[in-house]
Amino acid sequence: MQIHRVVTGETLDEIASAYGVSLRDLLRYNELASKDVIVPGLALLIPKGPPVRVIRHTVQAGDTLMRLAHRYGVAPAEIANWNPGLPGEGPWPPGTVVNIPGTRSDRRSIEVNAYLMPAGNENDAALLQDVSELTYVCAFHYRVQATGHLDAPNDRRLLEAAAQFHIAPLATLTNFHDSHFDPHLAHAILHSPSLARRVIDEAVRLCEEKGYRGVNVDFERVQPGDRAAYTSFIHALKKALEPRGWSLSVALHPKSWDEPSAPRTGAYDYAALGDVADLVMLMTYEWGWVAGPPTPMAPAHRVESVLEYATGVIEPKKILMGMSLYGYDWPLPYVAGKTRAASIANNDAQNLAIAEHVPVEWDLRAASPHFEYETAGIQHEVWFEDALSAAVKLALVDAFDLRGVSLWVLGNEFPQLWYLLKDGYKLEKE
Repeated sequence: MQIHRVVTGETLDEIASAYGVSLRDLLRYNELASKDVIVPGLALLIPKGPPVRVIRHTVQAGDTLMRLAHRYGVAPAEIANWNPGLPGEGPWPPGTVVNIPGTRSDRRSIEVNAYLMPAGNENDAALLQDVSELTYVCAFHYRVQATGHLDAPNDRRLLEAAAQFHIAPLATLTNFHDSHFDPHLAHAILHSPSLARRVIDEAVRLCEEKGYRGVNVDFERVQPGDRAAYTSFIHALKKALEPRGWSLSVALHPKSWDEPSAPRTGAYDYAALGDVADLVMLMTYEWGWVAGPPTPMAPAHRVESVLEYATGVIEPKKILMGMSLYGYDWPLPYVAGKTRAASIANNDAQNLAIAEHVPVEWDLRAASPHFEYETAGIQHEVWFEDALSAAVKLALVDAFDLRGVSLWVLGNEFPQLWYLLKDGYKLEKE
């Protein structure tokens, strides 16, 4: 496959002809809403050629477009196409990261997890059928109650479909209460041996009775003072699951260093938790969030910083890097404490830009697409992921030799990512 960023004046027919592919395939692989209208800046998957690979080059003193083209054997126009915003021919500021088009000589094996909020109907089966190559699916979520009991989702159809498509189901335990992750609930559970024991016993029971292949723990907003207690809880849960052959995974907030007193991340001892867990789902997204200012969900430079730290204290072959299947649409102007963004599937964001006839811009450092549009007199700013930004993230999976990726959340359409995964990797089953 290849990735092409649309430039001003191009048509889909011209792009299809230039690459020797059919217009029908171009529309299908990118799930474009229109065959007649495209806008500059769209990143289109071209279904032809060997698996695509992004080479992340850090600019050295004296690097120019022509020097990089010669070094990597790539046409200058291709490098320019992948890096809108780079100033002319160069030289460029040292330290700038440039994305170079490349191809894969082999297809390494990775595992892919995705979270699913089960609806309890045929939609669960349809979603898993569409992504049947998954290694794991996390049923989100089993909410821990103040009594230590688990409030179960309607997961029957999810489990049936997971069995049908040979996807290993994992039960996600959370401290979610009254529409938010509750640190006080987590504190009460973690500091009560009897309540913690009940949670663990119920986790074992649901694996026995429902056929879950493991437990995924996603306790968020845990207080820094509960760091040791949380680690002890994870140890106790592993001790109960391991003899029965069930896996234990933990979802962790992203951080680039360990600060035990940090309000959001201090409770998560990467080294200790990574040592005991079989899998670690790093939540390397949500820098841009519903109540925050317009910004990328997963800026590449910040994801890379998290991975540099995480792989120094956790075995890389345990880590699944988080990837978002969604973006956010913010009304402007942004007012802290008042403005709230609307979630939007990545493919819907792409097609919204087309519908509004606005160009897609590219943030070079974050390796993230974004655009603005106006409706009903209100300006909006949208940040999302596209084929190229996804390929950049997958380059980090390769660079750090990670186990694979973990996707949040099924139900959001992002076909380009699935094609990139299937084309570039051997997707393992448990």
